[in-house]
Amino acid sequence: MSNYRSAPLLGAIAAAALALAGCQETTTAARPRVDAPGVPVSVQSISGAPDQVTTAFAGLLGEAAAERRMEIVPGDKPARFRVRGYLTAQPTADGQTALAFVWDVYDETKKRAQRVQGESIGRGSGGSDPWAGVNQTIVAKAASDSMDAIAGFLTTAPAAEAKPNAREATRTAQAAPEKRR
Repeated sequence: MSNYRSAPLLGAIAAAALALAGCQETTTAARPRVDAPGVPVSVQSISGAPDQVTTAFAGLLGEAAAERRMEIVPGDKPARFRVRGYLTAQPTADGQTALAFVWDVYDETKKRAQRVQGESIGRGSGGSDPWAGVNQTIVAKAASDSMDAIAGFLTTAPAAEAKPNAREATRTAQAAPEKRR
């Protein structure tokens, strides 16, 4: 008996298993554009790419954030979330170049709240350096997809708990009647 008929089923099972494995805390960036106004985010680092790619990516990431009405704050300012990203380029099996990105989103307590990842595919480099195949179009798509994924998380993240300030906590404690023994 031939295994020809079972091949599509095995492929579907393998795809389902991979999809379920990715459901834990990783989000793929292939999603529609989402606006996320009013949630302060700080981009802490972008590593892995040559300086010229990192610079171009950072600029396009800022533009993508502005389009989504996201509030990007400097690293020394209060932010609800802080993100750290990593870029890598690699040739694909069909001779193109893939610019992959991974973002770890950390909450105010420095605990990782989400990981988002994806890739942007473009022309091949034709050489041994995959970064040579990374052009402005690939970088722009990766930046846009990154912000879509991060904004998607921000719109579903639970609201930050209100913390009473020290002065109000002191007033409340002073106003409370003392218990006598």
